Amino acid sequence: MRRAAMGKAGRSGGKRHFAARAALAAVLLSSLPAAAQDAASPLDPSGTFSVYDTRAAQTPPMGWNPWNAFRTDVDEAKIRGSAEALVDNGLAQLGYLYVNVDDGWALQRLADGALKIRETMFPSASVDHSATGSFRPFTDFIHGLGLKAGLYTDIGRNTCAQRWDAASPNLPVGSVAERQVGAMDHGEQDMKTMFATWGFDYVKIDACGVADYAPDVEPVRSGQFAVFPPTIVRGDIPKSDPAAVEAQYAALSAAIRKWGGPDAVLSICAWGEALSPRWGHRHGNLWRTSPDIEFTWESMLRNIDSAVYRTLYAGPGRWNDPDMLAIGHGDFDENHLTEARAHMTMWAIMASPLLLGYDLRQSPQALLDIVGNREVIAIDQDASGNQGVAYRSGEGMVMVRTLSGPGARAVAFFNRGDRPISLKADWDQLGFAAGTPAAVRDVWTKSALAPATGAISVDLAPHEAKLFRVRGTPADPKALWLDEMPGRINVAVDGLGNRALPDDWTPARVAAAPDGTALASGSRSYAKGVGLFAGSRLEIAARGEFARFTATPIVLGAAAPVTFRVYADRKLVAEMKASAKSQTIGADVSGAQIVELVAASPKGKGLPPMIGWADAKLSR
Repeated sequence: MRRAAMGKAGRSGGKRHFAARAALAAVLLSSLPAAAQDAASPLDPSGTFSVYDTRAAQTPPMGWNPWNAFRTDVDEAKIRGSAEALVDNGLAQLGYLYVNVDDGWALQRLADGALKIRETMFPSASVDHSATGSFRPFTDFIHGLGLKAGLYTDIGRNTCAQRWDAASPNLPVGSVAERQVGAMDHGEQDMKTMFATWGFDYVKIDACGVADYAPDVEPVRSGQFAVFPPTIVRGDIPKSDPAAVEAQYAALSAAIRKWGGPDAVLSICAWGEALSPRWGHRHGNLWRTSPDIEFTWESMLRNIDSAVYRTLYAGPGRWNDPDMLAIGHGDFDENHLTEARAHMTMWAIMASPLLLGYDLRQSPQALLDIVGNREVIAIDQDASGNQGVAYRSGEGMVMVRTLSGPGARAVAFFNRGDRPISLKADWDQLGFAAGTPAAVRDVWTKSALAPATGAISVDLAPHEAKLFRVRGTPADPKALWLDEMPGRINVAVDGLGNRALPDDWTPARVAAAPDGTALASGSRSYAKGVGLFAGSRLEIAARGEFARFTATPIVLGAAAPVTFRVYADRKLVAEMKASAKSQTIGADVSGAQIVELVAASPKGKGLPPMIGWADAKLSR
């Protein structure tokens, strides 16, 4: 959550530390579906859609968090006032429902393990006169407004503010043990308290406690905090322990499902570290893909790049989270409306959570008009859950998002740079039949444009974004290309294990190889398809809607022994060995609920070969 130095941290730990990791790994295994536990190989078909399975966050969560506005200088009056503002200004009616308390609320861990609330910050917590206080009066107030309430904790023993906001007056007090208000060693107890006793609906779980309390950190050396050999070394995957971090979140995920029920939201805040964007969809509803957003254009671009190509990892109930909206601050305040609209545009086309972070009690109307644009919100909240597919050219970016309804698309045009540019989205990218017209509506100006045929072209000023809702004639009305249904695809196995990739690579990607190059075999390139690695398995939620699957399986960049397999409800329905000559694979998937695509290859040193399911589609 907090900005932190990216320096190297020491690592140590003996048998007890590694035994704890083994125990956590056992928790992770026990949280997997039975079919996955019994499988002889991760490439064996599961017959399930093995993502985090709850009713929560079927569209990206929307709401407000006080951190960007107040950091730990927050109190109950400010949060209640902001909640009332959500209702009074109409944002709640548009879907901004979650009011989330961030770091700073916990005063102390008591001897029995219970958490004591900072009652100077939340005076209503003292009404029950208990040793810990209760958030129930606060959550009852939030629920009484028709809103939902969220709370903050950390997977470690200590939180982010304790490490990075040392001058804050709102930090835990007492002995080293009493100031350990993070969830480690108390996960079940804390989740029961937060959800069952206090009535929260959402929890944001940070990770500074397993990253920032290494032996060589000054506050640790001086005895202020206990040592925790880090399982996250910021910016250094090889020195981190992704399996241990995942296991901790898996254990908390299980406790949240137990005590919060199917409507509880889990926000994983590991800032894209420890490979969390590759496993977050198994354990939470949203997961951070980046460091904290800062209030600058450059920071926003960095956070966009952390999520924009991870299209295949998002869908109903599971979302890439490039962090809270910075609208209302710095380069996105009321004096920078072009930038604020661009920010909102990109979060909406990426199906990102929309969590506001400025003081809503004093909001300029111009900002409310941006964050409250119904048509933009409708794109972000579209029920299909498809994140947009990005096409980059220099400083220009085009994103196409398939929406619910025949031929419905959203198209964003984005100028990242400081000079005017022109961009175009063509009918191949939109999946429209050649020569057919399409209706185009500008959702920012709320006006219909002239029908387009063949392409939509725009001119963009520096930092400008335009967002259109488009309806056209699908190229094949009886089929869905995989490009058009990413929200129904789960990257169950990516072929990489815990291997790290270069920053600009994505393990599984729509319309491109993992390294961003074209899907190509020999002299032929393919505009549509999915690129990933051998040793992979994709699960597709076909839901009995399709009769046939077709694709052109290809090996990218090098000759390698790869076998491509298609399963329908765990039954092998097609198999093909890699060949220098492009060949089409076809399979009868009539009535199948789950179609799975496997690319198997002998294990070797280094990265497995990149492969593609080119021109892949399901036909009715």
